[in-house]
Amino acid sequence: MSLLMTKQKDLGLLILRGAGLLLALNFGVQKIGWYWSALHAGKPFSSIGLAPLIAKMGFPIPVALAIWITFNESIGAFLIACGFLTRLPAASLALGMAGALYTSVRLEEDWLRAALYLIIFSALILTGPGEFSLDHLLKRNKSAAES
Repeated sequence: MSLLMTKQKDLGLLILRGAGLLLALNFGVQKIGWYWSALHAGKPFSSIGLAPLIAKMGFPIPVALAIWITFNESIGAFLIACGFLTRLPAASLALGMAGALYTSVRLEEDWLRAALYLIIFSALILTGPGEFSLDHLLKRNKSAAES
């Protein structure tokens, strides 16, 4: 593969990671707001946000799953955008989006957004972050130190 094609591929992965950040972070910040409001109102986490929906769907440990999803959509999205440990948060987000897709279809709601996110994060699992990432920078520095 030519150098130009490699740079284009890496730029494409950077754009994909940035889009993943913007899309997921939008929902992560919204969920953080829900929990922040509940904390100040003295309400239990189990009564707001995703936890009641998760419980209604019959999934186990709804509060823990809701917190995991919120963490994924905020911190995980940021890690992906930076290209740090990209495949791990991408896999976690893809799993969450698979659950969201299942839930959306089951409740006969709009499932396209969940499917789009699932595709984005699945692609990042397969490709990794590319050259314009912290993962690549750390790998390059480690290789230079070993030489």
